Amino acid sequence: MPASPAHPSETAPPFTHRFLHRVEPAGLAAFLAMEDRLMAAARRHPGFVAETAPSPLGREPHHGRLLYASELSFTTPAAFMGWMDCQERRDLLSAAERGGYRYEGHSDWEGYARWLGAAGRAAVPTWKVNLLVLVVLYPTVAVLRVLLRPLPLDGPTGLLLGNAFSVALTGWWLVPWISRRCLPWLEGSGSRLGRRLTLATLLASLVLMLQLFRALPATST
Repeated sequence: MPASPAHPSETAPPFTHRFLHRVEPAGLAAFLAMEDRLMAAARRHPGFVAETAPSPLGREPHHGRLLYASELSFTTPAAFMGWMDCQERRDLLSAAERGGYRYEGHSDWEGYARWLGAAGRAAVPTWKVNLLVLVVLYPTVAVLRVLLRPLPLDGPTGLLLGNAFSVALTGWWLVPWISRRCLPWLEGSGSRLGRRLTLATLLASLVLMLQLFRALPATST
């Protein structure tokens, strides 16, 4: 049951995050009630675009927990992260998490392709944007793991902070930065040799970063 859209910018499509919820069968009613409260609160948050109600996917094969999926869209990654980190959302989730509720999610990286395509002269293939995201996301996650490790955080909190910083850094700065430098390759407008060299450089950078992070003690474990 999507909410009414909040008229996102015509040049920048909304940022969408997809959630996978893991719910104990005995806690299903409480989970659905909590989701109703979260949806009502999200609608009041700046930048809200739409949210789908959780839809059932079945059960986990071994643990027997119920699986539900939902989507949440905001005008920008910044607005989304503002909602994810706001105190009202934390308060609504805290009781459910103490009762064993867990969730995971991933962002709509295809949205980057639409932003870049709108900024450039031609449509941008999604696989190219995914590669650029990987090139900047991999070192971002690796460095953040090292920076967050000394903090007295439990696993879910560390995961949330790591994801928040990663989405913010890649969405606001790193993906736009690397896309500007690879724009001819993204749009297929450069020479064939130039496009091949760009692709080879991107792939080589991943291999080099892998070897570097393997060699450094702080990132090798």
